[in-house]
Amino acid sequence: MKRNFVITITILLCIVVLLVIKTKEPKEMTIKSNTININQEIFTNEELKWINEHKNRDINVGVAQDYIPIEYIDKDGNPSGMGIEIIKLISELTGLRFKMYKNSAKETWDEILRSTSEKRIDILPAVAQTKNRLKYLEFSEHYIEMTQVILGHKDNQKLVNGIAEVNKKSFVVPRGYWVIDGILKENPNAEIIQVENMEEALKYVSNKKTDYTICETPVFTCYREEGTTKNIKIVGELKEKNKIHMAVRKEYSELIPIINKVIESINYNELYEKALIMPKNNLNEKKLIFIILILTLIVLILIYYRYTTFRKLVIAKKEAEDANRHKTSLMTNISHDLRTPITVIMGYAQAIIDGNVKSEEDKEKYIRRIYEKTKYLNELVDDFFLLSRLEDGKLILVKEEVNINNFVKSIVEDTAFKAEPQNIELSLKLDEKVEIYKKVDRIKLYRAIENIIINAVKYTEENGSIEISTVLEDDKVKISIKDNGIGIQKEDITHIFDRYYKGKNARKESIGLGLYIAKEIIHKHNGEIWLESEYKKGSTFYILI
Repeated sequence: MKRNFVITITILLCIVVLLVIKTKEPKEMTIKSNTININQEIFTNEELKWINEHKNRDINVGVAQDYIPIEYIDKDGNPSGMGIEIIKLISELTGLRFKMYKNSAKETWDEILRSTSEKRIDILPAVAQTKNRLKYLEFSEHYIEMTQVILGHKDNQKLVNGIAEVNKKSFVVPRGYWVIDGILKENPNAEIIQVENMEEALKYVSNKKTDYTICETPVFTCYREEGTTKNIKIVGELKEKNKIHMAVRKEYSELIPIINKVIESINYNELYEKALIMPKNNLNEKKLIFIILILTLIVLILIYYRYTTFRKLVIAKKEAEDANRHKTSLMTNISHDLRTPITVIMGYAQAIIDGNVKSEEDKEKYIRRIYEKTKYLNELVDDFFLLSRLEDGKLILVKEEVNINNFVKSIVEDTAFKAEPQNIELSLKLDEKVEIYKKVDRIKLYRAIENIIINAVKYTEENGSIEISTVLEDDKVKISIKDNGIGIQKEDITHIFDRYYKGKNARKESIGLGLYIAKEIIHKHNGEIWLESEYKKGSTFYILI
């Protein structure tokens, strides 16, 4: 067991190191896979016919110069990044031939978009969807979401919670970037300065020619590696994430369902290893990378230690295969979920380390931001610790007499603050006949009901409502949590309480354990849990104790 532990941690560390510091090899100007393996099973006859008709044509690809690491042209003039890796995967699974548009290295992003509208470019591997672009482009499903941060000069002591808070300030943005519309929507009075590319935008902020710019956390991290952002720090974060799609000209609309099927088949763990890498490093960033590697190692050791009991259940071959699949899913979630908070932590930590934060009040704000991002990691460890005890049969209930109405009321009062930022109304409707006592484990049942209420808050839109009620049925109490949120799609309902299951509407931070843990705790009390839901209208969860 100890030997396997060392091997596993070593492999995981190697993966993290490769994600952070691996350098890319030069790519050919023709973007293609070294092997062609057309998958006849996933495509329809019409799609296979279209592929066969177009397999000998060059499909011109427009590549952004500096959207590192999502899409860019490296120092050798070769296309690189996540979008390019997906293009290669499409080539491998379809046999289609892609070629980089000859002027990609010369044209700005705004000019790339113009070349697409003028039919010199056929496909864009990494692009955000806007109302104007829908006029001449067809979009695939998005394949990644990225947190967007507001960047300011290191002398700027003000932290902002969004664009709307920044009054009478200027933003510098590359021409053609979709975020221009977002800035003007949130702050119509903002001054917009448009430049050729992101590197120029960062230099504007670094030289105090303008107040702010906006970019995604992986992009900011890569430019910091190059030393471009030495006078720049993170001063805020946008609530809305940037969804990255592939897009084709209207004439290639038949290609969209083919692309969507390839996106569905992607192994994101492998894709991140190949694509989300940093082209360059500097000394200061290596120090921060080392700190993050140590933090990652500690978290993985804790999770592994608490999860070893699950491995003891693996006896038969099928169970062993299931366990390996769960472990892969776990590591993928950890790799993905750690990346964004860790990058933000690095930004705030760098500001403190460099002594750029002068006042104690601002230091407290920075530390609070770091705390908020690390809190999710702590909750992740807690969930897996509780999961290991549940599945090992070592979860012991310490029951006591509890007044159910008072118990439910206390949970609602304790979780009300979670709903305040979105102005969600939490209401109680308690049956007076439920003024009876039940023998339950107060702490564990609290956790189960709290998970369901927090889940309802998470999937209820701003200004929505959640009603928590109790009713006496025979000798049992039925507790219901009803929301008017986004609801659950029909195909997800039967799996919603499964371990690791995340439905189509799941938030990116979800790992699919909250409802599973709630179900197991309620079953330990010999209770029942079920739900009713209508997509886009809301859900109601029922607990019978």
